[in-house]
Amino acid sequence: MRERIHKLMHREGITQREFAKRIGRIPSNVSLILNGERRIPRNFTNDVLKAFPGIRRDWLVFGDGMMYEHEERKVYDIPTDTRPRLPKNVSYGPLDEYYRGEKRKLCQEKPIIAQFSEYDFSIILKNDRMLPTYRPSDELFFKETEIYEWGNDYLLDTKEGPKFKKIYLYKDDDGKEFIRCVSYNKEKYPDFLIPRDKVIGYYKLVGVLRIL
Repeated sequence: MRERIHKLMHREGITQREFAKRIGRIPSNVSLILNGERRIPRNFTNDVLKAFPGIRRDWLVFGDGMMYEHEERKVYDIPTDTRPRLPKNVSYGPLDEYYRGEKRKLCQEKPIIAQFSEYDFSIILKNDRMLPTYRPSDELFFKETEIYEWGNDYLLDTKEGPKFKKIYLYKDDDGKEFIRCVSYNKEKYPDFLIPRDKVIGYYKLVGVLRIL
């Protein structure tokens, strides 16, 4: 739920302080809640839904369906026998706008690859940061998830654009959480940290196609 609230703030274009004001709570308390340092209060969900009446309860609580009520009807226009290949110039999310929102029209519709686990979209890798494991021109297939397996390969949807990396959880001396992003091509690309509250979504790698 914390990750979905970060995604909600991003979609609404508001800061964490503005979010706290909208739901009638003290910003410092909201910060502790969203950083996982305090349990989510009993009435927190109702406060969010009251402040953002277009948000669906099932999405906020369970992650089911679309974020907004008015988006639910768009699902019927999405092809069921294809999945989108995101455009090469995708640089800024949220990524779900590409595979189940208005930006899907910018994608190529590709037949489903039945051998892979269920996936949301694919994207062509265009850099050498993950060599030798993944090569430029590999097609990578991703599924949105809220269960993170540290040490595995994920596409992170961040406020600075998508990042495909091996990820680890890192905490500084003050207890602030970061995602440590690791490239396989370590000699050329050093590790770096992304504040966890800047990650909008996590997408697990479920398949790779390579042209030999």
